[in-house]
Amino acid sequence: MRTIQPVLAALVTAALLTACGGAGGDTEVGATPNLSIITPENGDRVNEPFTLRFKSNVPIGPPASGKDHVHVFADGRESDYTVVTTTSFVVKDLPVGTHRIGVTLEHADHSPAGATDEITVQIDKVGVTSPPDDTDPGGGY
Repeated sequence: MRTIQPVLAALVTAALLTACGGAGGDTEVGATPNLSIITPENGDRVNEPFTLRFKSNVPIGPPASGKDHVHVFADGRESDYTVVTTTSFVVKDLPVGTHRIGVTLEHADHSPAGATDEITVQIDKVGVTSPPDDTDPGGGY
């Protein structure tokens, strides 16, 4: 009976560790979360607005779901980010010129998951946006 108890204890411990998993959600056991910008590519010339697309090996979703999400920011201003819960984001409101676009993978509680990526793009032309519905566009008629 004494040899069965240590074996049983080891099996229970292994089962508990497997069931608890890690904070990374649905990543493979031991896999490091990753995040990569797909488009545009580093050094591309773009017109604004443009769509930033990225991929990760973990499910992306709203923080309330418990899934990881992405913070998108420009020009190194990591504290001025937008929370993105899908694998694409429309970048707008940047002036013509060279800009660094960064992404970081974050856990639901906004703690870093450890994966980041960054590209540099040249914005050549800024698109015209429509005025809000409650303003007069000033057609002169």
